[in-house]
Amino acid sequence: MARPQGFGAKIAHREKSGKTCPVCDEQISYIKHYASVKNAGENVKYKQKIVGICGCNKKEYFG
Repeated sequence: MARPQGFGAKIAHREKSGKTCPVCDEQISYIKHYASVKNAGENVKYKQKIVGICGCNKKEYFG
């Protein structure tokens, strides 16, 4: 069986393509973003997502 890709391998593969944002013409870099999700009770879980960051949406994730 094939070994699943790690975070570094996924990012390296995505950044090889060298995609640029059509709006701001900056190169898109990828990060892991953790969002908190509340359950039915008072429990909180964290959802992990790989997000493309450029000049347009940088303030949404970095504040």
